[in-house]
Amino acid sequence: MKPLRPDDPERLGPYRLVARLGAGGMGRVYLGTSPDGRTVAVKVIRPEMAEDKNFRIRFRREVAAAAAVGGMYTVPVVDAAPDEETPWLATDYIPGPTLAEAVEEHGALPVETVLALGAGIAEALIAVHAEGLVHRDLKPSNVLLAADGPRVIDFGIVRARDGYELTGSGALFGSLDYMCPEQATGDPMGPEGDVFCLGSVLAFAASGHAPFTGAAAAALLYQVVHGSPDLTAVPEPLDKIISLCHAKDPALRVLPDRLSAACAPGGAELVLTEGWLPAPVAAMVAERRAAVTDLDRLTRSLTPAPGRGLGRVPAARSSYETAAAVTAAPVSSAVTAVAADGTADVVHGAEGASAVGSPRLEPFPLPDDLVAERSTALTAPTSAGASAAPGDLTAPTALTSPTALIAPDTPTAPTASAAPPHHRAPARSVSRRAVLVATAAAGTALAAGAVFVARGTGGQPTGQAVRPLGPPPEPAWVYRGGPLLQAPAVFHEGTALMKTRPGAMICLDVENGAQPKWVYQGISLSPTPVLLTSDAAVALGTGATLIGVDPASGAERFTLDFGEDYQFDQLLGSYDGYAVSVLGASLERQSTEQGVATSTSTVFGVNLKAHQALIIPVDPEDVGIPLQPLITSDYFIYADGLRNVAVRNTRDGGSLLWRHQVGYDLRPGLAALGRTVFAIGSELIALDLPTGRLRWKAKAERGMYASLGAGGNTVYAIGTDPYGVHAFNASNGARRWFCETPRLGIDNPIAVGAHAVYVPALENKNGFYAIDTASGRLLWNFTDGRETGINDWQLSCDGAGHLVAQHFDRAYGLPV
Repeated sequence: MKPLRPDDPERLGPYRLVARLGAGGMGRVYLGTSPDGRTVAVKVIRPEMAEDKNFRIRFRREVAAAAAVGGMYTVPVVDAAPDEETPWLATDYIPGPTLAEAVEEHGALPVETVLALGAGIAEALIAVHAEGLVHRDLKPSNVLLAADGPRVIDFGIVRARDGYELTGSGALFGSLDYMCPEQATGDPMGPEGDVFCLGSVLAFAASGHAPFTGAAAAALLYQVVHGSPDLTAVPEPLDKIISLCHAKDPALRVLPDRLSAACAPGGAELVLTEGWLPAPVAAMVAERRAAVTDLDRLTRSLTPAPGRGLGRVPAARSSYETAAAVTAAPVSSAVTAVAADGTADVVHGAEGASAVGSPRLEPFPLPDDLVAERSTALTAPTSAGASAAPGDLTAPTALTSPTALIAPDTPTAPTASAAPPHHRAPARSVSRRAVLVATAAAGTALAAGAVFVARGTGGQPTGQAVRPLGPPPEPAWVYRGGPLLQAPAVFHEGTALMKTRPGAMICLDVENGAQPKWVYQGISLSPTPVLLTSDAAVALGTGATLIGVDPASGAERFTLDFGEDYQFDQLLGSYDGYAVSVLGASLERQSTEQGVATSTSTVFGVNLKAHQALIIPVDPEDVGIPLQPLITSDYFIYADGLRNVAVRNTRDGGSLLWRHQVGYDLRPGLAALGRTVFAIGSELIALDLPTGRLRWKAKAERGMYASLGAGGNTVYAIGTDPYGVHAFNASNGARRWFCETPRLGIDNPIAVGAHAVYVPALENKNGFYAIDTASGRLLWNFTDGRETGINDWQLSCDGAGHLVAQHFDRAYGLPV
């Protein structure tokens, strides 16, 4: 924030300009105040650009686009004069730094802050895309961090989804570091492109640097189109969320609605409260608030000399200074009313109206090709019987009644008056997701007799109804607490051990786990289950630390720190009662100025008795693959980077015993029974563990086998066409049964109990299914009705009649 210069205007429309906020290619941005004391950011177009007729058309369209968009996490347009000799646009002033400024000054943000950030920006994109628009320049400098959540700004290069350019054509628009592949190649960019850009913004927030780099522009664009993002410094679960955004194929990217749910399952408003920012960034917000307060005092007490601006403005860095040009941003909860002649007006609620006599916001015409879209957007809400678009989580069937929806403010015609007053925008309304979650929270397990339509080839119905035999069991108890990590519970003498964010191990009684028996704070967010070994519940700490906790009392038994030269990321397994296997990195420390270079993957064998860590060699083709090994006293078994089943010796430091080539479709999850290891792809194969010899195989008639489980003398596999569970004799591969089901999740192993197996539904709001191990009949379906994005159900059985089902921030104890 800088003082006005002598050549700066004193006033634009009803707004008195009091300071400079920034400047860019399109014009300057000023801090202004209205007669009723509202603080605004006024964007003024450069004179040479204002003389360009085509530019004026584009600027008018920018104003129309910004005013058409609503949402809690965009910046309201409060006034505009696109046809004045000096065109200008006024938005609410947001006292806060940009994301780029905050990270530059204080480094990467905490995981919980980035999750909240992702939820807010996703909600902003929902509002933008609902108006048929694409932002096209989402980057850290276009995201403001306010005390109550982020704000997406700068619609200077926004584009209508019908292809009409708000900016000129024939050039590459956007910021190279945060482009999507479609922009980099010059292909048409739809709303999916904004999702890719959001993934890059979140990667920057979590790691402190852009996910794609290159020494020159051409190299950078090549990486965006063909390369993989650098997410090595991005922690769980953000890396998984960002990967969903960064699919090269736009059709495979996550929808903003689902992305918001992944980041904040209870709704963005629940996490974007006054405490969502870390203290140093919150102090930056307070600094800007204080600067505006000081300005307000000055403007009330000082009158600038004629022809000059206010000279005594306290200097404070603005959140807009690093942006190239801060332009219009969307209306909050105001509604754009569209008349038959194609004009639009921003209609606000009457609460907080200023004194009569203030100039009114004149209507500005919308481009003809947007009139129909805006009119459609302002029609009555869809009736309860209407169908929802694919991926739309607001389908009426998810609600108890149409009245559960919170509708936007009803558009009304502007008052016919020569000079009606300006009005403050009404309070921001609750987003759709919060309403849906609140409604779904009332849901319980499905009743008996629920019917599901089975899907066959290509996902089409087979014509067969899949009917559970009965209702699910009622939970014996429900634990409600903080978010649980994506790892199933581990059982120990009548208790279940699990991990929570932001870093705790909890112990629940399997008979009544509503309240923890004990809680141990201070473990890492490693997304793997607790390991029971060496008479302790073992988890990772910070750096290269292993922590052992008494599973009965929660008292700390040991902490082993292996120093600054290593980083432990994931517990892979344990063996011999005192050894654990850890995935991590070996750090190559150079000078302080040069920083630290890390290897991509290193496997450590840690002897808890001797307090020693042995580096196990990893072949180049194994670097970077998602290791999900099986570990026994003698064998380290995993799917390697060349699509082989590979087995190493745990006794001699990891020498390779054998590899068995499976092919391109090998899934990473394996299973073992006795001396047999099972792997899946288009075939289910059984291999002799000591030698690697093929024992038997079963080919999928259609689709593939996607997930495994094993128990007794049976191996279970999820099939994808049709969806369902196959059971095979583990000794000879004879098929026992097949149970067709609705679509299933395929990224988690099958939970095998004494009398049933349990498999999660594809959409976690649909819960999970129980299938009888003897007959293969579908027994029941359990769900709590909540859609929580990527927070899948985690299922675990103890073999003694207890099933613990975890879903985001709850755990259900089911007697089975």
